[in-house]
Amino acid sequence: MSQLKIGDYLFRRLAQLGIQTVWGVPGDYELALLDLIGDAGVTFSGNANELIASYAADGYSRINGAGAFVTTFGPGELSAYCGHAGAYAEFCPVVHVVGYPGVSAMKNHTLMHHSLGTGEFDM
Repeated sequence: MSQLKIGDYLFRRLAQLGIQTVWGVPGDYELALLDLIGDAGVTFSGNANELIASYAADGYSRINGAGAFVTTFGPGELSAYCGHAGAYAEFCPVVHVVGYPGVSAMKNHTLMHHSLGTGEFDM
């Protein structure tokens, strides 16, 4: 059985939902994921900040039936929840994909940016 990357699966499923554009802000925690987006026939539209990306996905969902956006974890992710909450309140299906530090960084309590500098990633 061949191996399928989770990103390939994710973007294929989004394409099957009719999502042709995924919105977001490229960040180092999801760059490898974004490299896979074109293979599914989906395009990435970069935004100035995460809040704008969430509003773009909301608007896209209202027109096309579903939307998606990608952010990196931390302050931008939290900002994006404002737009995502609006979509949720009005029953607009929007997928929020969040890039996160790798498992080894979390297990080793590595100090990473967009964290509190404690080596804890579950706050």
